[in-house]
Amino acid sequence: MRSAALVLVFVLLAGNGLAQDDLEVQRARAAHELSRELMSPYCPGRTLADCPSPDAAAVRAEIRDALLAGESTEAIRARIEARFGERVIGVPTSTLGWLLPIAILVAGAVVLVLVLRRALARPGLPPRISPVVAARLERELRDLER
Repeated sequence: MRSAALVLVFVLLAGNGLAQDDLEVQRARAAHELSRELMSPYCPGRTLADCPSPDAAAVRAEIRDALLAGESTEAIRARIEARFGERVIGVPTSTLGWLLPIAILVAGAVVLVLVLRRALARPGLPPRISPVVAARLERELRDLER
């Protein structure tokens, strides 16, 4: 009976440790996702996750520590945007920002389909030659037949 209770205590403690590890893994994932959504103020054109700068690594560590402390991703994002400005916003913040690139891609695809359809639908027309060249060609072909 005592050994069963001991096993139960170990199972509960292990389960609690696994739950804690799972929570840390989720927060690490959230930190990585947030660093992929924010542009690096140190490497133009790169996200915080992709920037090799030590300063960017410090910001990533700050994000990870804040998430481990229980701070929300929205609060962390707001703090980083307040510190570095709007240039760190890496994802569109409005519906128009999401829909405009999609609309441009769809319009481009439609134009491409129309151009290709038109190009493939044209029958192959013989090249036009001048009447002088046509007469000379016929004369030369007759001379070859003799």
